[in-house]
Amino acid sequence: IPMLSSFWHNCTRIHGVLCAKTRDSFTCVCLSGFSGDGIQCVDIDECAMGLNSCNPKAHCGNTLGSYTCVCLDGYTGNGFQCTDIDECLTGNGGCNADAVCINIDGGRDCQCKNGFSGDGFQCKDNNECLMSGRCHWNATCTNNPGSYICTCNPGYKGNGIYLCLDVDECTETPSVCSASFGFKGCQNLPGTYRCLCSTGYQSNGNILNSCDQNAVCTNVLGSYECSCRPGFLGSGLQCTDVNECAVNNICSASATCVNTAGSFYCNCGQGYVFNKTQCQDLDECAIGHCSPYASCVNFPGSFTCACLPGYSGNGCH
Repeated sequence: IPMLSSFWHNCTRIHGVLCAKTRDSFTCVCLSGFSGDGIQCVDIDECAMGLNSCNPKAHCGNTLGSYTCVCLDGYTGNGFQCTDIDECLTGNGGCNADAVCINIDGGRDCQCKNGFSGDGFQCKDNNECLMSGRCHWNATCTNNPGSYICTCNPGYKGNGIYLCLDVDECTETPSVCSASFGFKGCQNLPGTYRCLCSTGYQSNGNILNSCDQNAVCTNVLGSYECSCRPGFLGSGLQCTDVNECAVNNICSASATCVNTAGSFYCNCGQGYVFNKTQCQDLDECAIGHCSPYASCVNFPGSFTCACLPGYSGNGCH
């Protein structure tokens, strides 16, 4: 009996050892998480030997007789089950306001929107107007945050980008060189016109009136009157564009007000459209920006195209 008591005492003094009673004796057995002959028991490193149930997206930490599982950064769970965290759902993922947050496995990418450049955390507007050939040669380029507009110069009409046609004032406004002022005809010139004097008259500079080009001239008996067009202020002889953007809250907080000659518009930036009251995401997938043989995923302010299995390319048309 003293011998058995001593044997039991030796078992219990060894960490990771269990003293087990047999039919008429005792034996020492290593506990789970340990290996050895029961007399000597060594901790098993389940992490190093791959004897653990941690999720592939978790870190395994060995402990005495066991191990722990902790999900990696960018994942949430108990270590045995780990789910990707969509960082983009909170604060645009830490990306710049002019960037698109794209969730990836275990993290996120930040990409500046079209019209901006940078690393996604810092995005700077690209001044497209500094790049040659953006607008027609008879147009003026105006830079906006993330974009730009092309406006045909006075005396021309078109979209300003690739088309600015000369306005034929002689045809479109037949009374521009009225015979009552001593003119016999009108000659159209690039961006302007010339009134031709009748016999017995001489030119006064070919100016029928002193109205500003942004004013409406109204003929009255023996004279004329000038009144500025909508969007302009002044006497009619001089008209100054009204900067509607100087009025607070003329556009929603998410849009940028862009003043134009005689008007203005609210610019929501690339990937968004203004619906008269606020900016809303432009669903590029709904309007078919991707190839019919690609899948399209819409993001706030952007989208991605990915070719279907069996096809290659960038996914766009």
